[in-house]
Amino acid sequence: MSNNTIKQYVWWLIISVLVIIISILHYTTPTMKWQYHLIFMQSYFIPILLAAFQFGIRGGLGTAIAVSVLYFPHIMLQWGGLIEANLMRFLQILLFNIIGYLTGLKAQREQAEKQRYQEAAEKLQKSYQQLQEKTAKIEEIEDQLRLSDRLAVIGELTASLAHEVRNPLGSIRGIVDILQDEAPKSGKIQEFIDILMQETDRLNQVVENYLNYARQPKTEVIRFDARNVIRNSEMLLKSRARKVNVSIITLLPDSHLYMDSHPGQLQQVIINLILNSIQASKQGDKITVKAEIVPTKEMQKTKWDTEGVLIQVSDQGSGIPKTEMENIFRPFYTTNTEGTGLGLAIVKRISNQNKWQLDVQSQPGEGTTFSVFIPQEIE
Repeated sequence: MSNNTIKQYVWWLIISVLVIIISILHYTTPTMKWQYHLIFMQSYFIPILLAAFQFGIRGGLGTAIAVSVLYFPHIMLQWGGLIEANLMRFLQILLFNIIGYLTGLKAQREQAEKQRYQEAAEKLQKSYQQLQEKTAKIEEIEDQLRLSDRLAVIGELTASLAHEVRNPLGSIRGIVDILQDEAPKSGKIQEFIDILMQETDRLNQVVENYLNYARQPKTEVIRFDARNVIRNSEMLLKSRARKVNVSIITLLPDSHLYMDSHPGQLQQVIINLILNSIQASKQGDKITVKAEIVPTKEMQKTKWDTEGVLIQVSDQGSGIPKTEMENIFRPFYTTNTEGTGLGLAIVKRISNQNKWQLDVQSQPGEGTTFSVFIPQEIE
């Protein structure tokens, strides 16, 4: 039973008790005490008005009729029933019904008007919510347009960057290599040469990130072993990880991981994920790169909806707060002062273009795991 139904029962009980009490007072009070009967007669308006306000015409007129039925025998039996002597009392019965009907009609119309206002308020609230949602979408589209403008500018600058920055960097790096061979193997000169090489490599990586993000990916699909791509990526980044005292561990199956895809793009994804993990790691941390076929014979069900190759890069770094999780794949968004904010954006773009499934699991203070699932028909 609902609260509204219980409330209606309570009101009917109160109204009925009032009508019965007033009627008992009429029948038990001698007619010679006519002044009391006048008070009791007017008291009938209380339950009639209550019923009209609570239940409309049905309540007001129904209660008035019930009062008339109970009050009429009192007039006929105790007051003699003469019309001349009881005209006021007969008129009072008529007034009970008129007041009950008119008050119930008024209350019913007010309730209907209140209901219309409530419905209008609900519609306005829904319209306001829809307007807020549309406003948020418009702001999001504006952000995307601004981002597209920035990317368009980067695309126009890539050719200049390739000639004006990369070629001089290559020349500088070549000269540094010659100086390193000629310089003493110890001392300040060798230390300065090492710093120069590191900074040149870092600058070259910044330029490479911009070029990779703006460059259109090649669509050539070939068959290759994913283990070789992972090993090559590890080899390229092992020295960089060693410089910050971070180790890279690869866990690869003994059997081949043949797949039909883009080896260059896969290597780009793995390198960017490992670089991101290196930046998030502390000295002495380990980065684990794991690859496997999913599902295996031992795995009956996984979160991935088909068969394929799963590659995971896990670190023991600081983790990603939930407030930043939705922003990590946005271009130019970075919490690292030395980062460009394009590494994970490149990972996201390549994954979307190839319909690879990308997942991130992170626990602040414990580390992060990036998973790339590549749907394949494994033979």
